[in-house]
Amino acid sequence: MKSRKKILKQNTAQILFAFFSLSLMINCKKQPPIFEFNIEKVDKNIVDELKTIKLPPAGLLYSDTIYEVWKTCSGEWGGTVYFKNKKSGKIYNATASCPVSVNKINNTYYLSNSMSHLSGNSEILQIADPEKMEQVTEIPVHGRGVSTRAYESQSLKGTKKIVGCFETLLMSSFVYQQKLYSILSHNDSGKVTISELRGNKFYSIREIDKKFFSDNPLIIKKSETYQKIYFQQPNPGILEINKNKIRFISYTKSKK
Repeated sequence: MKSRKKILKQNTAQILFAFFSLSLMINCKKQPPIFEFNIEKVDKNIVDELKTIKLPPAGLLYSDTIYEVWKTCSGEWGGTVYFKNKKSGKIYNATASCPVSVNKINNTYYLSNSMSHLSGNSEILQIADPEKMEQVTEIPVHGRGVSTRAYESQSLKGTKKIVGCFETLLMSSFVYQQKLYSILSHNDSGKVTISELRGNKFYSIREIDKKFFSDNPLIIKKSETYQKIYFQQPNPGILEINKNKIRFISYTKSKK
């Protein structure tokens, strides 16, 4: 009887060990990458491509059925985000240094800010209800050579800071499967990453080449999940983001 119990005990231990090993193998199996990344080269000058683009009004950052979202930026003196209700015409603003991207997840807005002054810093603000921000009467004229320093907001009302990083620049943010991703340049490590916002932290999902990052690009956003990012420095190209498919088009012909 004791011998049977001993054998049963040994068999149970072996079965549990085999089950644990199988579970470990499944959990440690390499997961497929989230993003598909492709690179193309074209023998064209990106300046010619830029001439064909229909540009949005200067300062217009985002638009949905309820709001137009505008921005101003005065560099080291800060910036401002403006939400204009399309129906009522009322305008609400808050401080934001400096707005680069707006995304919407579950009726909540996420504002991505980045400023290259000194070592650089980036942050993401959550705006659940834009009409809880400070109300103002107008949006200052925005454009090259126009100073908006005196108009920049100092109000944090209606905003919640989710994450902030020093020595990090943020080029743009986008949504995939209801998650917010950002393209970041980490000045401390010299790396460029696609990072996911989880809670109040950025988690690097994938490292990409530094030539795919610019701190002053032209962003044409078609939807929450589709945008084109045009830049001439450090390498002329277009970074096209369509859901989880990311394509970099490198323009090899220089201006004569």
